Amino acid sequence: MAALGDDFFVQTFTATLQKYEKVLVDNVLLEHPTLELFKQNAKSITGRGLVIPIRTAGIGTAFDTTAGSGGFSDVPSPDIMGSAVYGWAKGIITPFRVRHREILQNSGPEQIVNLVEEYVKAAAASHGDFITSKLHTLTAAWDSDSFNSLDNLVGNLSSDTYYEGVNADFAANPVGGIDPSDSGKSYWQAGFRGESSAAAEDIVAALRRATNEIYRASRKRPTHIIVGFDVYEELEAYLAEKGLGGIALGGNSVATRFNEIKFGDLVVRLDPDCQDDRAYLLNKDSLRFAYCAGEFMKAFPAQVVPGTLDTVVPLASTITVGVSERRANGLIIRTA
Repeated sequence: MAALGDDFFVQTFTATLQKYEKVLVDNVLLEHPTLELFKQNAKSITGRGLVIPIRTAGIGTAFDTTAGSGGFSDVPSPDIMGSAVYGWAKGIITPFRVRHREILQNSGPEQIVNLVEEYVKAAAASHGDFITSKLHTLTAAWDSDSFNSLDNLVGNLSSDTYYEGVNADFAANPVGGIDPSDSGKSYWQAGFRGESSAAAEDIVAALRRATNEIYRASRKRPTHIIVGFDVYEELEAYLAEKGLGGIALGGNSVATRFNEIKFGDLVVRLDPDCQDDRAYLLNKDSLRFAYCAGEFMKAFPAQVVPGTLDTVVPLASTITVGVSERRANGLIIRTA
């Protein structure tokens, strides 16, 4: 039987991607401890970007101003609806250059299907790694072609000095298009952003303080805390010292995909890509992940590499991430 060649490989590759198309987003998000939190509100949308309606003010409520007569203010109600807008990042592309000889060596029908499936799995892993690296990056300035890192999404305090220091172009590119330092925009402050010294307070006290501050600001509590190795190991050591390791580490077993510690009703989850000194206090319901018009790991026409017999199959995604309520989230930077 004649060997199944490059054209068949490309056709099989495209067909395999189409078969997995509906679960590719899930496959990528579910494999990572931070990305998994975005899955609940991940969806395909169209338009200029991710637009999230938000309530920006309250409607004035007061006691009867004319005793017994039901008196009330006739001042026009404030504009209570606004929106946060997160623009699309430039395309994320995973190009697979398929060597002609590799296809020849795997030219049987079953061999080539197996090869294709391995390429798809590798593409999903590569996509997930790239997105994760951007979520946990610490940049010196805002990158308008990318999307917000976790530091940008939840990392400002009421003064915004930290936020402005990290983002040199903050005034032109505030998170979600809203500058929390503007008059009447305090609702867009993160619930907590502060440094915590290990010499001044233990890790449990730091997490409790931050959680309570977020609850004070938003009336909501974080659902998960994403931490780096230093913070996670410090929490493990604290619990072991107090004789609580066996109880608190109940979630850290073969039954879970991630390393987790229960902290009251919260889940403290280790993310190997997270900065070692950080703890992100996140409200899962407020996180958003969107991809444009179904373009997530979409296979584009195969291209022959000039001067070779090799073929390149580009896989592209256009995505963005955001939060619907910054007050329900926060960040701790742990210091010595």
